[in-house]
Amino acid sequence: MSSVAPRQAIEAAATWYVQFQCEPPSPAQLQAWQRWLDGDPSHRHAWEQMERMQQHLGALPRDMSRRALSAGQQRRQVLKVLALFGATGYLGWTLQDQVAPLGWWADYRTHVGERRSLELADGTQLQLNTDSAVDIHFGPTQRLIQLRRGEIMVRTGKAPQPFFVATAQGRVQALGTTFSVRQLSTTTRVGVLEDEVRLLPTDILDNDQRLRAGESVEFDRSHIGARQAYGAAQAAWINGQLIVLNANLGEVVAELDRYRPGTLRCETQAARLRVSGTFRVDDSEAVLANLQATLPIKVEYFTRYWASISRR
Repeated sequence: MSSVAPRQAIEAAATWYVQFQCEPPSPAQLQAWQRWLDGDPSHRHAWEQMERMQQHLGALPRDMSRRALSAGQQRRQVLKVLALFGATGYLGWTLQDQVAPLGWWADYRTHVGERRSLELADGTQLQLNTDSAVDIHFGPTQRLIQLRRGEIMVRTGKAPQPFFVATAQGRVQALGTTFSVRQLSTTTRVGVLEDEVRLLPTDILDNDQRLRAGESVEFDRSHIGARQAYGAAQAAWINGQLIVLNANLGEVVAELDRYRPGTLRCETQAARLRVSGTFRVDDSEAVLANLQATLPIKVEYFTRYWASISRR
């Protein structure tokens, strides 16, 4: 047997360990843990490594006490345990680079093609688009959603604390509003449906630029771009729709690709074609069949997860 247990087993062992440290386990939890322990030799090996780590360090992180924790807090404690594994040589992979940015341990996340609606403690309505991840930090001085990946729509609840959405490029402060935030590769895109928001790029000091209903913009850490129109068509993903009017086929395909596992490519000549319509994002095969029937294009499937569009 390898001296280091598989990653999945280590992650599961850390989760069990945090649960047992936060509060005394019930008989049912102990039985479930025993079933997990006996279910695979790698599970017992991972648990033994966890025990050796505790002996080596003397204790888990100091802020871990025997108290009930929220799901998000428990995930963050598990991350600390895994980080300790890396620091002590029990885990041969870089947690910060390979786990946290991808959102695997985020408070809430969606898979490719999945959408999810949530109601937070203050009554805020939160919708996650495809392949998205967020952490929720609500405290006495502020309400904060950390957008790790993807796109969200927020309808803020009523509470005295200011409400922010944080991204890699800065923050967006809600001013009693309904708005979307999307994390792109190097920028943040914000669109407002109701009321207004305040834009707070990280490197712009004393900024009070506001985005009002019907407006959208992208910003990076030091620059806010030109304002664009924003309305129900741009926010149609919350209803599982993609609405386009005289758009490039390439842009439509790129948007569909977000909701479809695998790879969807569009050759240059086909990408220039213009298209209008309302499409269901959760049925990309039907959309592609419809486009092939109405446009001079050919859709080829090389595998179930690899498709290419070319002009006929």
